[in-house]
Amino acid sequence: MMSWLWLAVAAGLLPFTLLQTTIPLAAWLAPVLLLRFSRTVRIRWAVPALVVVGAAATYVSFRGALPADQMLVAAAGGGLLTPVPYLADRLLNRRLTGIARTLVFPMADTAVGFLFGAGEFGTMGHVAGTQVGNLPLLQFAAVGGQWAIGFLIAWGAAVANEVWDRRAGRALLVYGGVLGAVLLAGGARLALDPPSSSPSVRITGLAPNRAASDAFVAARPAPGARTAAERGEIRERYLTPLLDDLVDRTRRAARDGTRIVVWAEASAYEFVEDKDAVVERARAVAREEGIYLQIGVVWLLPSTQSPFVEIRAIMFEPDGSTVWDYLKTTTPLGDGNAPGPGVVPTVDTPYGRLATVICFDAGLPDLVRQAGRAGVDILLVPSSDWAQVTDALTQQAVLRAVENGVSVVRPARQGTSTAVDHQGRVLGQDTGWFSGDPAATDHTLTVAVPVDGATTPYARLFGDVLGWLSIAGLLAAAVAVFLARRSRGSAAAAGATTRAGDDVAPPVPTTVANG
Repeated sequence: MMSWLWLAVAAGLLPFTLLQTTIPLAAWLAPVLLLRFSRTVRIRWAVPALVVVGAAATYVSFRGALPADQMLVAAAGGGLLTPVPYLADRLLNRRLTGIARTLVFPMADTAVGFLFGAGEFGTMGHVAGTQVGNLPLLQFAAVGGQWAIGFLIAWGAAVANEVWDRRAGRALLVYGGVLGAVLLAGGARLALDPPSSSPSVRITGLAPNRAASDAFVAARPAPGARTAAERGEIRERYLTPLLDDLVDRTRRAARDGTRIVVWAEASAYEFVEDKDAVVERARAVAREEGIYLQIGVVWLLPSTQSPFVEIRAIMFEPDGSTVWDYLKTTTPLGDGNAPGPGVVPTVDTPYGRLATVICFDAGLPDLVRQAGRAGVDILLVPSSDWAQVTDALTQQAVLRAVENGVSVVRPARQGTSTAVDHQGRVLGQDTGWFSGDPAATDHTLTVAVPVDGATTPYARLFGDVLGWLSIAGLLAAAVAVFLARRSRGSAAAAGATTRAGDDVAPPVPTTVANG
């Protein structure tokens, strides 16, 4: 009966470990209780129960984030994935001993998250995101990426269950030593090498005028071919006011001392035929104000089939030359954009080496690791969110900052604009799009950002090796258990043969009386 109580409590905690309204402590407690349940209930009951709990938690956590049909698909996916690490633990851990017994669950959990993170949703909603407020622990991402943090959480659940079973001993000492060392080293890194000791540059992130953006979103015409008159009306009523406002605010920011201005993703929508005029206008602003200017634009293509837009970030130097024209790599949830080649551009400036990706791209650790390997100091992540995912996407950007030793500036349309240094400290935020005054239309984030990044073991050496090692370790454990069972089976068969022979009475020697 108690096992089902643990499941009920875990079911209440699990939605707070995924996408919305995350609670850091819930991420540590939920797997402890789910593992206790899965280890103490018959497997034929445990697996379907975990499927139901996983599906329900996914549905609750993703509430309102997706259309109804996609919500059902997401819930089904969450339900199918949730039992996998618990099933692996159930099948393997009882046949292992010592520390190895506690490693099955974290390896399985890490392997599932790692493989899922390579898909369309990226790493959005990964449990490591719940810990971005724990700065000493967060520094571990600079070594093993977000997978290291997730591994520690899952390993803690396995060790806690060993304590529960009164078989902890050495495992508790080892885990406690590792966790203590991680927190101590993270605290030392924060205290001894603060980014605040570096020179800084003033950067302004601009989200579009909210009233103009909302008006365009509400009346956005369907993609496809339009008459010249229709395009002219849309341009005059919606597109030009958005662009004019962004240009005016860019000039004001430059005259207030900003050296780098970056627009949020999809700040300006423009017909592709107007591309040259828009680019030239932005080029002139960069040249006249002597700033680095990255604009976030969406070119509207004359097509009713995907791709019907191109989502781009275009950077201009102070002399007006184009540094890069970056096409968004990812195509999340049917954005309709043509996917880019997945090459992160960089440029050396007096304010450090800059790079950019766009929004959901930051959910792909291997993509952003290009910036870390290239020695980037400041990563620009123009974004366009919606209320239910803005926190999860922001968490991913913070993890990329620590993993790669880069400061991140993330101006967001329809979301939370954030800037953090390479240790994950928040330099500034604008949460007003959803939580502030609805009448406020100017969402501008201006921050002083360190111009020096850091070299991290994750970026230069390890990368996602922990994900691959978890897969390999899990396979090795499965093979070891299989071979051990086979060996025991052979020994048992041999023993049975011997015992069968013992049942036949040995010949009795013939004796002769008095002989």
